[in-house]
Amino acid sequence: MPGQTLVDLHIHSYYSDGTMSPEEILHEAKKNQVGIISLTDHDKLEGIINLMELCKNEEILCIPGVEFDSLFNDVNVHILGYGFDLFDEDFTRFVKHCRNSLDEGSVGLIKKLEKDVPSVSLEDYAGFQYDRKLGGWKALHYFLAKGLTGSLREGIQLYSEYGIHDADFNYPPVDEVCRAIKKAGGFPVLAHPGVVIDTEDHRLFLSTLEDLIHLGIEGIECYYPIHSTEITEVCLNVCRHNDLLITSGSDCHGSFGRSRIGQMQISLDKLNLGRLLSDK
Repeated sequence: MPGQTLVDLHIHSYYSDGTMSPEEILHEAKKNQVGIISLTDHDKLEGIINLMELCKNEEILCIPGVEFDSLFNDVNVHILGYGFDLFDEDFTRFVKHCRNSLDEGSVGLIKKLEKDVPSVSLEDYAGFQYDRKLGGWKALHYFLAKGLTGSLREGIQLYSEYGIHDADFNYPPVDEVCRAIKKAGGFPVLAHPGVVIDTEDHRLFLSTLEDLIHLGIEGIECYYPIHSTEITEVCLNVCRHNDLLITSGSDCHGSFGRSRIGQMQISLDKLNLGRLLSDK
């Protein structure tokens, strides 16, 4: 595969919190001349299954992907899974379990809100419908519909305002996520470490990366839109020293975000996808 092939392995569809369909994602990838992609919806596999089918007759390589929410020291650390068996039954059950954990956090917030807001109730929320093409997730649309917020993104703040924190979501720990991905034949990769790990203390950042590697991480998303040059270089050095996968992702959510597919123009020769591509 040509080294100048552009790569974007972190994209979201409307099956989770993005705004684009798999068809639209494929169109954007082709338009932006991206040759290797992955759809990594949050704890969802429907979108990537659809996209993999669409790419069968295209000159674009699509790699199975998903993004997990997991806990490390009570902080939500995102783990990207790549190259797994899409139809592994144990893995499919694990993904659904993780999605339930993600949704339980919103239910917890609704329970608190219904004590303060007469128009809010669990029964009302359960029957609430929204247009998934608008991005975000169900609870954000519910808050907006009830007049509790002026935009979808404002709803994100309600979680912390009502004391709903990462540890309240019952996410699985990092090592459990890594084991599930590997058991299904895949590779666990740490998503955007410059976002989920404190970067102010250089030594703490490095030691946290090392801790996560010991828990089973086999790669790092070094190239990310808001990573500084320094953070990118630190991640690259850690990957080279530990022989880890080096990946790149835009984290594109369509119009529910600012990034676009392939925006960083990162080519295959800058990455280490060796084992991930060895059987492609």
